[in-house]
Parts: sequence; structure tokens; C-alpha cells
Amino acid sequence: MPCRKTLLVALLLTLFAVPGAFAQGFGQGFGQHEFEITPFGGYKFGGKIDIPPDTNSAYDYLPIESSPDYGIDADYSIWPNFQAEFQFNHQPTDIDAHEFATGTSVLLTSSDINMYQFGFAYNLKSPDAKLKPFFGAGLGFTQWRPSAALPFSHTFSYNLGGGVKYFFSSHVGVRLDVRYSPSRTTTQNEEFCDPFYGFCGTEPVSSHAEQGQVNVGLIFRFHSSYGS
Repeated sequence: MPCRKTLLVALLLTLFAVPGAFAQGFGQGFGQHEFEITPFGGYKFGGKIDIPPDTNSAYDYLPIESSPDYGIDADYSIWPNFQAEFQFNHQPTDIDAHEFATGTSVLLTSSDINMYQFGFAYNLKSPDAKLKPFFGAGLGFTQWRPSAALPFSHTFSYNLGGGVKYFFSSHVGVRLDVRYSPSRTTTQNEEFCDPFYGFCGTEPVSSHAEQGQVNVGLIFRFHSSYGS
């Protein structure tokens, strides 16, 4: 839990701090906005949905099967190398139910997991470079369908990762993208004790489906001049 909170705090600080840092250097002057559309496909890895122990369920968690995914990235350059990004990721998969008494899993439901993420991408080389390593992050929500078989339909999610872009020309390129993309799932009460004051109590703790994704996409890039 502390590691997840640290990652989330780092993401929030980056999302709010980076634009201010770049605004001083690139807020004025002439140049180009770049708009990239990247349809992609690849693979999304596992994850599970924890079942709170106080539900008296025969299952202790719901494994999410790894499966192919696909979607689209939309990136718009605000300053050189710094892009606002929207990412949509669709994963058709199956969600199983793990029986704690027997240790076996049975199919619970087929499911569509849709992630909608708003964030940024930062390219590590000059805007005119053909090869561009980058890192990115985002916040958003995950839609779980069908929701009737699950205790939720929409949950908070975020992503961290990066990859590399290669441009064959000024308008066409390819993109390899690797992301860690957890989604909040169920909540349960856990006991905690204050080490300084000595009292104990309970607090709600959220579980997450710890998923990852590896995707390859074809970039279509458009340019527009701007000035101030």
C-alpha cells in the first residue's frame, strides 16, 4: 500500500508541476503544434479483483485473464517535447472466480474493460528527431462491462510508463508503449494502530487490479504553425 500511494503522489505532482516548469521556457515565441493520432494493439496482462473477507463469499478473488487489447492515443504538443495525452484502451477478456476452499477457478463472466486516461507524454529528444524515447502518465477511470456480475461499474485508475517513437517521415511513425495501469476495485476495512498515541481502529482500504499493457501503434502526425 505505501508503494502505491507513493506512485500516485509522484504522478499527481508531475501532472501539476511539469506544465508550470515548461511554461517559463516555451510560453512565448513561434513554432509548431503537433497533433498525433495513434491506433494501437497489443496485450494486457492479468490483475485480480479482491473479494472483501466480510462478504461471506465462496470466492476470495476474481482473476482477470490476460488477453489482447486495442485502442487509440491522441497527443497534442503544448510545448516542444511536452504533450497532453488522451488514451483509450479496450480489453475484451474473461473474469474468473477463485474458490478459496478448492483453489480452483471457474468462469464468472466475459467482460469488456475500458480505460479512459488523461495525462501527458514527454519526449526525451528534440522535436525533429526521428527516434524519440518518451515517458508518460495519466489519470482517469475504468469502465467494467457487464457490471451486473461485479460490485462496481466505474472505478478510478491511472497509468505510468513510456516507450519509444520512430518517425519514417514528418507525418508517419510507429510507437511502442509499455504501461503499468492499475484500476481501483473493492474496498475493505483494515485495522491499524497509531504508533505514537497507541490507539487502534479501522479504516477503509481500496484494492486495485494491478494490470500492465504492451502496445504497438501507427502514428499519424499533423502540424500547425502558431505564434504569439
